Amino acid sequence: MKKIIFIIFFLPLITSIAFAREKESLVRDTLSTPFSLGRTNIECYFRGNFFSDNPSLTHSSAHFQFEDTWLNLQGDYNKALSYQVRFRLNRPLTITDLDNTAVGLDYAYLLYRLGKNRQWEVTIGKQCEAIGSYELTIHPLYEYIYGDYLNYVVNPFVAGAKVEYTFNNTQKIGFQLHNTLNESFHSFLEKRGFISPSLLPSKLPIGGLIYWKGEFWDHQFKTHYSYDLSQFAQGKYTHTFSLGNWLEVGKHLAYLDLYYAYMEADYGLLSSKILSQYEGRTPGNYEVYENTVYKGLISRYEYQITPLWSASAKGGIEFLGSRNSLNEHFRTHYIYALALQYAPFGNTDFRVHLAYIGKTVSYIEELKLPEEQLHRFSLGASYTLPVIKREKVKSKR
Repeated sequence: MKKIIFIIFFLPLITSIAFAREKESLVRDTLSTPFSLGRTNIECYFRGNFFSDNPSLTHSSAHFQFEDTWLNLQGDYNKALSYQVRFRLNRPLTITDLDNTAVGLDYAYLLYRLGKNRQWEVTIGKQCEAIGSYELTIHPLYEYIYGDYLNYVVNPFVAGAKVEYTFNNTQKIGFQLHNTLNESFHSFLEKRGFISPSLLPSKLPIGGLIYWKGEFWDHQFKTHYSYDLSQFAQGKYTHTFSLGNWLEVGKHLAYLDLYYAYMEADYGLLSSKILSQYEGRTPGNYEVYENTVYKGLISRYEYQITPLWSASAKGGIEFLGSRNSLNEHFRTHYIYALALQYAPFGNTDFRVHLAYIGKTVSYIEELKLPEEQLHRFSLGASYTLPVIKREKVKSKR
């Protein structure tokens, strides 16, 4: 019966790949992403920090860190065709065995617009998974901590194809077919010290995602809601519901992401690792457990104090558990961050920040695990360096 449901779900997605998909914004999500004919941008953006950590389970440390560096090539060949390639320069160039791309490659896709009003879009290549999350939409330079959702539940950058249709200026729907993970079943588990004696690799290790984006109240309130059905192990399915909500009024900006994921085979592995340790298993013999649950909410608020100064706050609570062992809330994860940012040059994306970043992890009494805490103070800077910037040019077409 599940196989029939799976095929029925994927059939309309597979047959609609000839149509279209929306371009993913690098900074803020919008339903009217502008494009200019002949535009080409090559940018290098990076963030460096001085960290002072006070974790509960290890010694305190203070150090400098070049946190992340991206090289981004993005532009429009003409009115119909766009492209983007983005590398993380401090990630390895090791090729993953399923999608045949480098670990450090975030994007490598082509986007094609078609229809009388170019209301259809199709994207093929390595792209952002179209989950209903605005945490993934904020430019990575300005998110100082991420939740478990993007670290364990979702594979943010996937190979696949996406189709999107625009009804008007405020409503869009879309479909996406994507690899569940970038690595094959055995390779993914072996690298993380897991075995799967009771599970077999899926013959169709892909996911199908449907989503709706809406804008209301003169584009001040936005929604991005999605449902994803994917498979990692044979006959085992993952259901993920994501509700992203965005509000921007004047100098105020906030988002609230809600999610719920039920994994019949836990490829998130965080729940399985805890349960394996609870049952006395050692690394290399951790087992993939079934029927695990991930759920939570992540929220962020930003206020533009002056044209040069801004402040932000972020918080989240996430629950992890199992329907088979212990309960659905045997681990609770809190994240929280406060940041003050200063942009001294109005025409240059250079920012200095002072931030406090924290997290707390607690477990139910049966696990007999100590509470984990991290208190981090960060002083750093981020910069977007335009290497090549070619604006709109006249076309003979």
